[in-house]
Amino acid sequence: MLVDGLQGNSNYKTGRWIAFYGNDMEAVVDMQQPTEISSAEIAVCVEKGDWIFDARGFAVEISEDGNNYTRVAAENYPAMKKEDRNGIFNHKLTFEPVKARYVKVIANSERQIPEWHGGKGNLGFLFVDEIVLN
Repeated sequence: MLVDGLQGNSNYKTGRWIAFYGNDMEAVVDMQQPTEISSAEIAVCVEKGDWIFDARGFAVEISEDGNNYTRVAAENYPAMKKEDRNGIFNHKLTFEPVKARYVKVIANSERQIPEWHGGKGNLGFLFVDEIVLN
């Protein structure tokens, strides 16, 4: 589902998005053989009124055996502000080319909805669609 090539639109109810609540997305892509990659992308659907927030972090780890992983890139993102738009947010990490059979993609969810929101203090949803590795 996260690597099927079908991208969701701004309507998160289409079935093209995978939701995470109270946990982070951690997806392992088996490339079937060692493959060179130098970037990873994800798409996140945001609808703040429905407690769906942007990722708070994004990371990529690689492995040859599927057990031992090495982090090759990571970013943290600030909490959303009231004036931030809803819609689709794309995140891309680029890094020196590496070869890996297994690629772990991690997106951190909102653990505490900000004070300005009616759901303040609660967990936020994270809706992720396509993972693209190049």
